[in-house]
Amino acid sequence: KPSREIGNGRREILDHIDKVRMDNKGSISASSAVILDSLQMKLTETSHELLSTLLMADTTHISKDEAALYDRQIRLWGLEAQQRMRISSILISGMRGLSNEICKNLVLAGIGSITIIDHNVVTEEDLGTQFFVTEADIGKNKAIVSVDRIRQLNPRVVVTADNNDIRAKSDDFFKTFDLVCLTDCDPYTMIRINEICRIFDKKFYAACTYGFYGYIFCDLKQHEYIVERKVAIPHKDEHEITKIKKNDEYVSFQCALSKADWTEISDRKLKKISPLLWAIQILWKFQQEMGRLPATNDNSDVEKLLSLRNSYLQTIHINNLFVTDEFLITLASFALTELTPICAILGGVLAQDILNVLSKKGAPINNLFVFDGLQ
Repeated sequence: KPSREIGNGRREILDHIDKVRMDNKGSISASSAVILDSLQMKLTETSHELLSTLLMADTTHISKDEAALYDRQIRLWGLEAQQRMRISSILISGMRGLSNEICKNLVLAGIGSITIIDHNVVTEEDLGTQFFVTEADIGKNKAIVSVDRIRQLNPRVVVTADNNDIRAKSDDFFKTFDLVCLTDCDPYTMIRINEICRIFDKKFYAACTYGFYGYIFCDLKQHEYIVERKVAIPHKDEHEITKIKKNDEYVSFQCALSKADWTEISDRKLKKISPLLWAIQILWKFQQEMGRLPATNDNSDVEKLLSLRNSYLQTIHINNLFVTDEFLITLASFALTELTPICAILGGVLAQDILNVLSKKGAPINNLFVFDGLQ
């Protein structure tokens, strides 16, 4: 197929660019590095456009092999939904345990193309939760060493690696994707990229795990989807499926953080909200002020964290008792920890939500989902 040939051709050229970088690490001039970055971005943009054009030109056709491979999915949400996923292009930032789970689920589902971006190298700690890297990969770029193993899951999906820092990417870089998913990012990066996605009308997700805890943030700006309801047939012991079209509006990450008054919600309802909702936002505030996550073995960090808790909850009119010292310190102590079962659960929830969004079937997360693995 022409689409597969384009994907394979792009893959070979990008692999060659990555090899040039690795072979000449430390000796590439600044001007040469700029040229390589520009070539890499231009190639990604062009191939995404060509792939989308080819696939959209024949959106009613799926080969026998694809029909057999995705048979359960097609029966679940229909051929049209599968085709929408087939022409989708996704950017996933950060290669850790959570993003590994997201990539695995999306690639197996038959997404059109995925670009993974991470400028960090593999460490010994990564071997505990990441199944796309091995001990032999320690010291090498995470994205580059992961890409071949991700491709092996489903050769029909075009998978590309980018070893640059996402924080250094220009705004135009993001407009080539249908959906952007950030993992393990700092609040400032999430705010900036979310605003870029809103400008270009791109779907945006951000997620992270902190030991037994985690969150997913979703901003689709405006999203139309179909929900199915069982409706009883009068005078018959039967039901019929009714399809209802819905349209939801979303707020940005910056807007979600700025909610300043919870007084309209009764204490009875507040008690049903997990304290993790506010505890994670306190953690973000620490990151924004200190440029890093807190170290709970450092008394000054603990004092700073509790001080931020007191001032923040007072500002939004929430009693300090909703986020106890013990709970907040426990969350902070897990801030740099990844646990495989939690990554699997949260990664599964997030990947399924992305598939629902792309297929336009079912109600997505709106806006923030928090997970407490100890509850």
